[in-house]
Amino acid sequence: MVNQVENEKHVASSGESEATTMNTIFQGNKALMSSVSRKVYLLRKHHGISQEALAEYMKVNKNRVIRAERGEEEYNEEHRAAIKECFRIVEFPLTDWECYTFRERLYYWRDLIRAKRIDEAREIHKEMKNINNLEICDPEMVMLCRMMEVKLLMAEGDIASATDKLNIPQERVDEMNDENRFHYWYNKGALYAYQGSYEKALELLLKADKLIRDNEVLIYDDDGAFYYNIAMCYTCVEIPHHAISYWQRARQEYPNKRTTKFILRVDQGLALNYIKMNQLEDADKLLNKCLIMTESIKGENFLSHTLFCFGYMHKKAENWDTAIKYFDKSLSCITKDSIDYYPSVYHKIQCIIHTRAFTKARKLLEQVKDICKADEVWAVCFEALGHYLKISSNMTSYKHDEAVEYIENVAIPHFIKMHDYINAVEYYSLLEKYYERVKNIKKSLLMAKAILNIYTRCYVNLEGEI
Repeated sequence: MVNQVENEKHVASSGESEATTMNTIFQGNKALMSSVSRKVYLLRKHHGISQEALAEYMKVNKNRVIRAERGEEEYNEEHRAAIKECFRIVEFPLTDWECYTFRERLYYWRDLIRAKRIDEAREIHKEMKNINNLEICDPEMVMLCRMMEVKLLMAEGDIASATDKLNIPQERVDEMNDENRFHYWYNKGALYAYQGSYEKALELLLKADKLIRDNEVLIYDDDGAFYYNIAMCYTCVEIPHHAISYWQRARQEYPNKRTTKFILRVDQGLALNYIKMNQLEDADKLLNKCLIMTESIKGENFLSHTLFCFGYMHKKAENWDTAIKYFDKSLSCITKDSIDYYPSVYHKIQCIIHTRAFTKARKLLEQVKDICKADEVWAVCFEALGHYLKISSNMTSYKHDEAVEYIENVAIPHFIKMHDYINAVEYYSLLEKYYERVKNIKKSLLMAKAILNIYTRCYVNLEGEI
């Protein structure tokens, strides 16, 4: 039916074509025509179906369609059922009430995805397979459906399809309503974060956040995940004071404040940033709470990361021996393929260097360098640590040209590229002390200036720019 095209003249005294007449009616009587009538008109014109052909399909007189499009009458339930069948939109909304309930179903779909009830979410996805048939008359509802579909694709790990769905021209983004623009920025930001492009992710996520704050009508029903994403990005680019703010907001928004994996992840993220801000008492209290929570859910991965954070906290306090013990405890909970393995070994060796047990540090370093040589990121880190060890073991030697060159030209640029600014500061500090010991005051001051620049970037970034 939707492929039928008829060229007929509208019965009008002027004798003008139906297309011209109805365009005039549509523009002139837009306020009079109901939302259903407008949608049906748009569908009818898009598919090239005449009023007479639609009336025949609905089993009514052609004048019934004319009156509806003039805003003089409404389509009843039987008419709407026939119209939906005609345009293959049986599962989709036409009336305002149907739009309201359909929108609620889309958010129920989102809630299933959040709850990781993926099989149920896929069933709703199947219901949406013909949603594009609604595009011509309700593009915003179709877009909202697409944004929920992206969330499912990302939850399934289908990043290529999610990326394709978000490949939307900027002019279309500019035309979106605020609700859809929020989900677009949120989805695309989350996608960038997944891909490790944290600056791009933050740019879009902060746009979405501002949209919520600036729009009193747009109330986003969140479970904390949105703020979690922003907090994680700020953590990864090492702007800890902003990260703390969003970790706290994520915790506040989460409906269940008792022991959950989500709350545990938030508290670990919050504690890590307290450490970076040198708020060690706050970090200690929170990490002890994390230990209790970890015991209650019996999560080994959570335990290893909590112990790692304890080690990092004591390293920050220069309690080297205590830090080493916590890194050892963290390592005892995990295997070599764990995300916490290399960080725990790295910081443990660095603490051992600070205790001046250089032989022990050298032995451990050789062991781990053999293991991580295939990992491009950590291979550089441990190679740099070898040079850190060499300089630390003899700060007054003039034979460290190779070590200094590697740290300045390879290691520090690598750390900055990976947003590991605090680690970069440790190497700048080492070189600052080294240059001071060998009486190269100019270079020592340059290292001090580089440290100041990083501190300004990470700790005096009040507006949150990257």
